[in-house]
Amino acid sequence: MLGRLLHYATDALLVTTVIAGIKRQSGLTPDVERITEPTTKGLVIKYLGIGEFVFDSSIAAAKASAYFKKDPYPNA
Repeated sequence: MLGRLLHYATDALLVTTVIAGIKRQSGLTPDVERITEPTTKGLVIKYLGIGEFVFDSSIAAAKASAYFKKDPYPNA
């Protein structure tokens, strides 16, 4: 039971982190204004905010790591 819950939580975290990456790369973001129920809207905004935090933290960790370097030709 706990393993399954952890698995679902990890999947949800990965999904929201990918959504944050899509937002940063393309500028596209989910249209939360279409959600009319205030509680659900607030939860979705918090969920997406967690993805932004994880994405930003991952970028900061990669920049501080010796295992990553800046690509001189990022779009080549």
